[in-house]
Parts: sequence; structure tokens; C-alpha cells
Amino acid sequence: MKKMICALAAAAALLPACHDKGEQFEVNGRIGDAADKMLYFEAATLNGIEAVDSARLDEEGGFSFRAPRPANPEFYRLRIDGQIVNLSVDSTETISVEATFPTMGTDYRVEGSDNCRVIKEISNKLTALQQEIQDIMTDKTLTLGEQQRLAYERVARYKEEMKRDYILKNPAAPSAYFALFQTIGGGLLFDPVGNPDDVRYAGAVATAWEALYPDAQRTENLRNIALQGRKNTKRPVPAALEDIDPEKVTAAGIIEIELPDIDGRSRKLSGIKDKVVLLDFTAYSLPQSQERIMQMRQLYNKYAARGFEIYQVSIDPDEHYWKTACEHLPWICVRDSEGEASGYLGSYMVRRLPTYFLIDRNGDLVARDEQIKDLDAAVESLCAQ
Repeated sequence: MKKMICALAAAAALLPACHDKGEQFEVNGRIGDAADKMLYFEAATLNGIEAVDSARLDEEGGFSFRAPRPANPEFYRLRIDGQIVNLSVDSTETISVEATFPTMGTDYRVEGSDNCRVIKEISNKLTALQQEIQDIMTDKTLTLGEQQRLAYERVARYKEEMKRDYILKNPAAPSAYFALFQTIGGGLLFDPVGNPDDVRYAGAVATAWEALYPDAQRTENLRNIALQGRKNTKRPVPAALEDIDPEKVTAAGIIEIELPDIDGRSRKLSGIKDKVVLLDFTAYSLPQSQERIMQMRQLYNKYAARGFEIYQVSIDPDEHYWKTACEHLPWICVRDSEGEASGYLGSYMVRRLPTYFLIDRNGDLVARDEQIKDLDAAVESLCAQ
């Protein structure tokens, strides 16, 4: 369900490509009440957030950044600590931002770019939605079922607003791209590869960008996502391999896994010490993946403080989609670029996705999903040991 996004799916070079190194755009303005704070100017790329420039603010809070004009619409942000102003640039424009710290992320004025003004609208609406969901989930007068129902209903209404007012209104606009890749609760708001309705809107944005920016890397990424979505929603996703007898993988020591996380750091399964571990093999591009991630988040929130961890192995073919989908998840997310040819799938005898295993605090594999009737109870039992 961003990174969802104000965290957003964002460009594949360290800095955006340029028409001409002499052509530049400028972002300037003033951030009040931020004396001696570092203001960072960053590019939101397909590989993640990349530094462009920075400045230590004085009492006046004035700043000015320049960077090469992008060949196609690109996304940037101003950041102080956790406060972020999202921006879109597609030419040599001069964008001015006026704000006050520490509320600059929602209470700011932007001039010089209609796209940036629309992105501000979307960002503020997402912030309001997040607060509504938080209020619902902390309302002790509601049952867990009522909380989930109300939260889903509110998210559904928000998605309809985004589709109607920001995506279909102008699917070629950077703000439509921004709206499509919003995140909430650590997952993408829209499911452009699994939800048939969302797939149509992703396709609309992909088609519009294809017409205007056929050579852009973002367009290629949109095209791949749209194609995957159409494939997934036309027919059920088949099992990756044949099924096997789950009794063959009970109570054995783990087989080591070492893969890079979204920051490129190598993460070993054996590096998790003295914890109960859910080892999960998945692909975020699978239909219904987002609903499953929400269930896993509930499990993680409930048991993390008692020594529970999730080590999630993705075999998604699209690296950018994987990074976007898991950017805000609190557990360990790694990806095997070999995809379905991954040797780890064979080592763990994974025959379909998703498949998960439980590992106890001693590092021994206890059971796989087919053997677990109640995952919550199984985790509870292992955490109590």
C-alpha cells in the first residue's frame, strides 16, 4: 500500500540526466526557526535518495541550490531531520519555498511550479490520512475488526480521490506519478501489480509517460510495472515449482542466506542472534502481497519487543519496485537478483510463493508454513521460551 510516498518510487542515475550541463534549475527560499540546522537537497531516484547539495542555515534561514536541468520530470526534496518538502522539476524553472521549522513538511508555501503545488496538496492529504488511520487504530472503543474495517474504508475513499482528482485528471503530470507511488504504513497505497483496478490506473500513467517521455528510465519502469500488473491480473500466479512433502524440512539447522538489503548492505540470516525469526520467501509483485504485508506488520508490532524478527527474501524481477514496496518496512528485507533461479529457493525446497519458516532462538528451523495452523500462536510460543 513508499514509498507507498511521500516516500516515492523515484530515478536510476545518481543524478538525473541532463540536456545540457549549462542549463540549470534553482530551488531557493527561507526556512525560519532553523538556525544552525543542516538543510539537505536530495534527488529521489530509482535507486533511492541521493545527496545533491546541503547548507547550514543561519538566523535568516535563506538558501539557494542549483542543479543540472533534468531531461525528463524528476523528483527532489528538501530535508531537515525528518521534515521533508517534496518537489518536482522538469525544466529550468526557479522554485521558491518558504517554511518554518519544525513544521516545514506540511506547512510551507511553494512558488514557481504548479506541479510542486499539486504535490504539496497530495502530501498534506496523505499526512491527514495517516493521522486518521492512527486515530482509528488507537481507539480503544473499537474492536480490532472494527478498526481494520474503518481503516480499509478510509484508505479506499482516499484512493478514489487520488484516482479521480490527481491521476486521471492528468496522467502525464509528475503529480500523477507521485500520487501513484504514495506509501502508507510501510507499503504502497496503490497495488499496481496485483489489484485489477489499480493496474488500470498504473497503465494510464505508463501510457501517458510513454507518449511524452519514451526514453526516460521512469517510463521504462512504469512500462515494466504495468506489464507485470496485466499479467498478474489476467490469470492466477502459478506455483514456482512442484509441491513437496513439508515433513522433509522439520527441525533442522538453518542454511545460511546472505543477500543485500535496499541500502546495498550484505545481511546474513545467521547474523540474527537470540531471536525468533520468521524467514519469508516472497515477491512484492504477487497479487494480494500488500494485504499479507499488513498482516506481517501486525505480527511484527506485537512481538518485536519480545525478540521477534523477520528476514524477508524477495525474488522480485524489478529492483526498483522491490525497493519502493519495502522501503519503510521495519524488518530485514533482502533481494535475490537471480529471481526464480535463486539457489536459496532450492536449498530451502521452496516450491511456491510466498513460503515462510519459523526459526527458534537457537537458530534451528522449527517448521514451515504448511505445518503451522496458527502463526500468531506459534510465534507466541517460541517467544515465551
